Amino acid sequence: MVNESKIVIVGGVPGVGKTTVINLVLELAKAEKMKILTIIFGSVMMEIASELFNIQDRDKLRKLPSDKQKIIQKEAAIRITERSWHKMTIVDTHYTIKTRTGKYLQGIPSWVSNALKPKLLVIIETNPEDISKRRDVDDSRLRDEENIDLLKEHQEVNRTSAITICQKTGALLAIIKNKQGQADEAGASLFRYLKSI
Repeated sequence: MVNESKIVIVGGVPGVGKTTVINLVLELAKAEKMKILTIIFGSVMMEIASELFNIQDRDKLRKLPSDKQKIIQKEAAIRITERSWHKMTIVDTHYTIKTRTGKYLQGIPSWVSNALKPKLLVIIETNPEDISKRRDVDDSRLRDEENIDLLKEHQEVNRTSAITICQKTGALLAIIKNKQGQADEAGASLFRYLKSI
């Protein structure tokens, strides 16, 4: 049986406002009686990390050795594919994860993109100064320090990662700017893209 799911991967660096934009999309979808499932990749990874390695904190999860993170990613991709069967699904994730050593771990390696078979990849971006300000006021997470240059680099690495995934899967790519105070605009853009696939 063919999976007719429409999976859209939405990612961006921590603090870019990705979750806010997705929540605005869900409001627009509700108003139009359109059903959209949202799955947070990191939450599914946490389920698995808890089961396999007794990890109870997302900040500890991303500090696991990369070989353990890869095991968790593989299982998360399988579970997400099962949950998204025949549904319009937003997978909320990160294209790359900055590890404790300063290296980048691919958030959507080939075994994940092959399992998910996304129709569309969306990168949420904004200027690094705004990301830094947002992180400063968000005390819900323990984030590593990244200066403006490193935030720029991280966004560039995300673009490269997304382009590579598109080359492998045939998915389309959209970049949405989430400018300060204009999240409604970013949400409306993402909703238009979802309706077009």
